[in-house]
Amino acid sequence: MMRMWIVEDEAGLSQGLARAFERDGYAVRVLDRLGEVRGALAQERPDVVLLDIRLPDGDGLAALPHLLREAPEARVVVMTAFGDSSLVVRAIREGAWNYLDKPFPLEAARNMVSRAVESLELSRRVARLRGESLPLVGSSAAMERVRAFVAKVAPFRDLNVLLIGESGVGKEVVARMLHAASGARGDFVALNCAAVPEALLESELFGYRRGAYTGAGQDKEGLAETAAQGTLFLDEIGDMPLVLQGKMLRFLETRTLRPLGSTKEIRLSLQVMAATCVDLERRVADGTFRRDLYFRIAMLPLVIPPLRDREGDVRELLESFLKEFALKLNRPCLQVTPEVEEALRHYAWPGNVRELRNLVERLYILRDREDGLVRLGDLPEEMLEPLPQECLEGIREGGLVQRLDDYERRLLREALEEAGGNRTRAASALGISRFALLRRLQRHALE
Repeated sequence: MMRMWIVEDEAGLSQGLARAFERDGYAVRVLDRLGEVRGALAQERPDVVLLDIRLPDGDGLAALPHLLREAPEARVVVMTAFGDSSLVVRAIREGAWNYLDKPFPLEAARNMVSRAVESLELSRRVARLRGESLPLVGSSAAMERVRAFVAKVAPFRDLNVLLIGESGVGKEVVARMLHAASGARGDFVALNCAAVPEALLESELFGYRRGAYTGAGQDKEGLAETAAQGTLFLDEIGDMPLVLQGKMLRFLETRTLRPLGSTKEIRLSLQVMAATCVDLERRVADGTFRRDLYFRIAMLPLVIPPLRDREGDVRELLESFLKEFALKLNRPCLQVTPEVEEALRHYAWPGNVRELRNLVERLYILRDREDGLVRLGDLPEEMLEPLPQECLEGIREGGLVQRLDDYERRLLREALEEAGGNRTRAASALGISRFALLRRLQRHALE
């Protein structure tokens, strides 16, 4: 059900519109003050908003940037007095979707809202078709090289692509970008070679015919055939069993396959992409990966850099994920303090982009404060400098822990006083990093 807000202080107009649109199947919420708009955004996200420009507690357009920042998909239709053209121009520049001149007939409002809903649904449908995955966020030089690779390679669908990178760097995201840019007519089909039991991997990939083995009661199309005219993405190909690698090599060379239990070969037209987080050359050397298969899949190799080597991208990714989960969970968008942003920028990110995304989702789910601000205390311990190990050994009993806390609190106060309140100098005097000092100040409520 579409959520609709009517922000209008004229009770007769707002109530009449509300009754009409509720009959049309909308979940309608009537607000008559800008302050109510801010409060409502903390509870839900609207899909369509009818916004009066002149409200008792201020200019309706003043709320527009905040409204669209918290609900970026919303279609906002401003309601203006007839002839107020300068305000209309300003509203459109601020991001309003359209406008209605007062007074207007109910049918005009219905038509306008219907078109707004169509626009919103089309936008969402296009977003799903464009990959059903995260966009490739980041403007670092490393990411620009990845985008350049995608642009150059996309037209050559008959060549195999190998994406190399640590777990979580976004190999499948790049593969989906390549698929979308190539103009493929078929689907993007992914198979994680490490997630399927060895005994089932061949049938999952190439399919089988009824009676091929006990339990095969009907024909089953393999994922390679499902990807016809599209892209087959083989994630973690380094974990493919050696016995299946020979069949995969023949498939890549001939683009033909024979389902288990069949005597007929099927010829396919598709692109094959593979990804790995292991050193395939080392596996070739130790005999667990075929050399000829390696050269076949690595016709166009691309190394995707880890997040720690993508200077500046953490901030962009953080903003993207904050907006994504605010929209997904229908909550106001969280903001981070400068200290948190710097701590995240200096963190090593062993789990790469996936770890950052998981962190943001966890922040939204586990928060118990309403201020909408992420502080150092909200981050996991491993993202901040922990207490020295020698301080933790042998002090697990409650009394000793309390004494240590009291002593630490006194040291923090003394260091800050001697440094005149300068946190950087206080941290240096204590022999810890500025982030460690901030963490301890928050833990002891000394901010």
